[in-house]
Amino acid sequence: MRFASSLRDRYVPERYRSLATELFKFAAVGGVNTVIDFALVNALLFIGPLKAKVVAAVVATTVSYVLNRQWTYAERDRSGVRREYILFFALNGVGLLIQEAVLGVAKYGLHFSESNPGDRLAFNIANAAGIGLAMIFRFWAYRTWVFTAPAVTATAEEREIEALEVAFSGTAPVAPDTRQMEELEAAFSDADAPAPAPRQPAEEPATPAAKR
Repeated sequence: MRFASSLRDRYVPERYRSLATELFKFAAVGGVNTVIDFALVNALLFIGPLKAKVVAAVVATTVSYVLNRQWTYAERDRSGVRREYILFFALNGVGLLIQEAVLGVAKYGLHFSESNPGDRLAFNIANAAGIGLAMIFRFWAYRTWVFTAPAVTATAEEREIEALEVAFSGTAPVAPDTRQMEELEAAFSDADAPAPAPRQPAEEPATPAAKR
């Protein structure tokens, strides 16, 4: 993890580091669940491929929820296990439909056949494309609806500044309206104007000398 963190700090801008960390953890969890899915499908293949796939999907989805909740999105808000798990399972179902749709396009749209050995590579490419699209959808959907971001709160410094403003003013700080702004601008413009020159006192007329 230290090596991954150093690479992130070196090549990822600071504003995207949190997103990059979540994406890395999400991909790691996806890799673990892929191994679980393949292992269970092959181990339970004797009960039938469809039943084995259902069991593997339920187990992998549950493990994925626990790992994402406790590791990938550990810093995000918690809204209850029942709500999160139901949404998580439903969104995984949507992701599965995306994968099935891509495979359907390959089979019915491009007319590849599973009975043709030469088309096996095409089906694997389509399956990989579906997994990629479903992973992008799940990553966005989990962050948006299941593991929501915590509410933004004022920092301790902002709360301290606001408390000081209230203490000195006696009221909560309120921004001046348009009329008050105009009055302030007029007052400052009058203060910047040069003061008028003082008036000189008028000279008294000279009185005529008294006759002798």
